[in-house]
Amino acid sequence: MKKIPLVTLALTLAVLAGCHHGGRCQDDCGPGGYGRRHGKYANLPQVDRPFPIGQVTDSFWETQQTNAEAADFIFYDHEFRGNTAELAPGAKKHLEQVALRLEHVPFPVVIEESPHDARPDLDQARRRTIVEQLARLGVVNAEERVIVANAFPEGYTAQEAEAAYYGGVLNNGYEGFGGGVGRRFGGYGGVYR
Repeated sequence: MKKIPLVTLALTLAVLAGCHHGGRCQDDCGPGGYGRRHGKYANLPQVDRPFPIGQVTDSFWETQQTNAEAADFIFYDHEFRGNTAELAPGAKKHLEQVALRLEHVPFPVVIEESPHDARPDLDQARRRTIVEQLARLGVVNAEERVIVANAFPEGYTAQEAEAAYYGGVLNNGYEGFGGGVGRRFGGYGGVYR
């Protein structure tokens, strides 16, 4: 059997595939060919052009950014002392930040509703506290902007929160590094599940 040189074989395959004349498209190239359109394909729209970089994903990221900004205006259950309407120390700083930004955004101030709407009187008392504090800080339409509703992000279960805590403490913030202590290696300090 006679061996065909590799270069000759490559050129033959290129000609049979229709990519001749320096890769330019000829009349026998289909609508997906390269270069300018010729002959019977000259008037077809160029539907094979890709979108500009970021055009498809930009709207998704803008939605994510807007949702994250709206979440800044949620007062969660843990920002109140126990089962009272009194603000916890960290919530006071959060309240000041909300008051400064509120006139520049369209978002409502959300008071996290108690689970299964079990304590509507407590939810309304917390709402009144936030309205009063915002009015004290100079927000003029606080009564219309503060609502009681479910928080947008879902909460963690106790096991998920524990795993996230130990994942951050034991793995320096890199969950999943080494599979996570306690999930694969027999447990560490009672976190095996």
